Amino acid sequence: MKKIGKLSVVSVLCAFVFVSVLLLTAAVPASATSSATSSATYPTLQYDAQRTGNVGGAAPETASLLWQSGEKTAGCVQAGPVVSDGRVFFTTWWSGGMGVEGNASDALYCLDEETGEEVWNNTAVFGASTAAVAAAEGKLFVGTHRGNFTCVDTASGEILWSRRVEENPSWYGVGSSPLVFDGTVFVLTFSDGTLHAFSFEGAELWNFSTGEEIFKYASPSAYEDKIFFAGNSTAAAGQHGRHALYCLNLSTHEEEWNFTTDTEVRGTPTIWSEGGEGGLVFFTTKYVFGKEYGIYALNATTGEEVWYKKHKSSWASPAVSNGRLYIGGSSVDTTFYCYDARDGTLIWENEEMGGAVDSSPVVADGKVYFGESKVNGTVYCLDAENGSVLWNYTLYIPPGFGGGFNSASPPAVADGTLFVGVDNVGVLAFRDPLHPDPLFWEGEVTLTENATTTVTAHDSGASYEINQTTALGALAAAAAAGGFNYTVSDKWYASWGSLLVDSIAGKWNDPVTWDGWLYWVNYPDDPMPGVGPNKYEVEDGDLVTFYYGGMSATPENTPMLLRIRVRVAGASVVQWNSVTKDDATNFSVEVGVEESEEVEFRVSSDSGAGTAYEWSWSVNGEEKKKSEGESTNLSFIFEEYGIYNVSVVGVGVGEAENETVSATWNVSIWLVVGEE
Repeated sequence: MKKIGKLSVVSVLCAFVFVSVLLLTAAVPASATSSATSSATYPTLQYDAQRTGNVGGAAPETASLLWQSGEKTAGCVQAGPVVSDGRVFFTTWWSGGMGVEGNASDALYCLDEETGEEVWNNTAVFGASTAAVAAAEGKLFVGTHRGNFTCVDTASGEILWSRRVEENPSWYGVGSSPLVFDGTVFVLTFSDGTLHAFSFEGAELWNFSTGEEIFKYASPSAYEDKIFFAGNSTAAAGQHGRHALYCLNLSTHEEEWNFTTDTEVRGTPTIWSEGGEGGLVFFTTKYVFGKEYGIYALNATTGEEVWYKKHKSSWASPAVSNGRLYIGGSSVDTTFYCYDARDGTLIWENEEMGGAVDSSPVVADGKVYFGESKVNGTVYCLDAENGSVLWNYTLYIPPGFGGGFNSASPPAVADGTLFVGVDNVGVLAFRDPLHPDPLFWEGEVTLTENATTTVTAHDSGASYEINQTTALGALAAAAAAGGFNYTVSDKWYASWGSLLVDSIAGKWNDPVTWDGWLYWVNYPDDPMPGVGPNKYEVEDGDLVTFYYGGMSATPENTPMLLRIRVRVAGASVVQWNSVTKDDATNFSVEVGVEESEEVEFRVSSDSGAGTAYEWSWSVNGEEKKKSEGESTNLSFIFEEYGIYNVSVVGVGVGEAENETVSATWNVSIWLVVGEE
């Protein structure tokens, strides 16, 4: 009997928060050990001190999910992760803030880079900002929701020191992502527009205050001997202050210049220099109707305006790579833009986003990565050259869930892997699979009769209960055994009752060429199935092959395939315990399974013409059948599950009446009948 399409609601761990605040928390860290080691790092917001978001090395070409962090991390995760020495660090806050039940905890988390397993967490450090790592010193610096600036040991998660810097943390805490530069750690406080400079040991070396409130998540950046940050100069009584971008000399700690703006300086300044000569500072300002707002490019040395573009900015900072500036828009302009960094000329734009891009982009390996802030949160990968969507990964909200999967986290790229935070989920890690051989997985799985498996359609979020003993059930079991991912689509389910496999191990169906995932059971002996894999019932011993290609493809000419040998629990499995015979006697024993309960045994001899045998069959020591002849068989129904000893004794009888031949058979078979 086939079970198809039982819809259920996906359980979700945490609620969505519409404000993109990012926090930390940790008291006594829970300890673990990390198995991963890594030389590549992503140590801070937008990768480097200039906040370019420009990363060298490989980056994912497909939406192949390597891992997703556990349910404890399912709070708001809008601070970007950082990566160092094989570990991923990030903060969560407002876990369960909308009353969704679960085990999520506000904390600073450390995960194994390769597996996503927790190494430690610290619930006294819950968070507002993206951390910064001083890898050589083994220290992690982070702003917290309570207004503290904290240093944590990267190996253990223990707090090394903590300093109160934000006297009015309000809802936001210290949202500034720290900057480690030239042996000093810098962080901004929003309530008074102050830049603080700390030693690695926690001493405040100096500070520079502009006096008035600034954007809550503004962070500093540095280039050569200068540091750049958002400020707001103190105003006369009854007047507003002046928003500005400030540049200080790091040697003298004195102001070199400031550039005033009509509206609040957003995000974090990004600095770019071409060929090591000069430099441009890019930043955005808040969209306010009737005022000047947009993207500014300033000379890093003089502070003079080089170019300006109107732009309805989000919270994100731009990324710059190969002379191009990449930036997304706000909720009133959801377009993603690419400009010439030299003069602001528009190179391309992509209008496919449906929400604000509050996620500061990262550029790596010719691709641009960022998240989208809307209920069905989406992670995007665009071609950096022309802006086309190479892939996207969407988390769909199940019916009745009041939250969402907002993705405002600035992503990180390290060791060929993309890491990005998603509210109410945690951190997702994407990495391309390696398939030098078309056969990327082969193995055996055991499926249980009359049991079901739940699969979720990635395009709709609907869940379906299918028989384990189907081709799709075999794929689900193989994915669990092999550690690879797969996705299904239900776009044909309403019409045909079939689920479509549209990706395996990061290899997606191609909507242009129509190449995609096909399956075949017992190729080439049996014909290709004509139903969806959720409707095809497999049997014990079947070989299920999933392979990629067009309609003319076969498992022999595919670029990628997997083979799954099916075992069905409940079918009889024969194991040999002992077989004894006279050395002069030849014999064979065949065991055939007709049904899960009935087994037929056959024994035959070729020890010589005219030789007959008297056979005696027993099951668990109880005689069941006697017969004569050169061969014999026993059909026996096993009415209960258990272990049985089936034995047969054969005595040879010569041509003369009652003449006994010396050959004696004693065959003992242990039969294991599967458990329910």
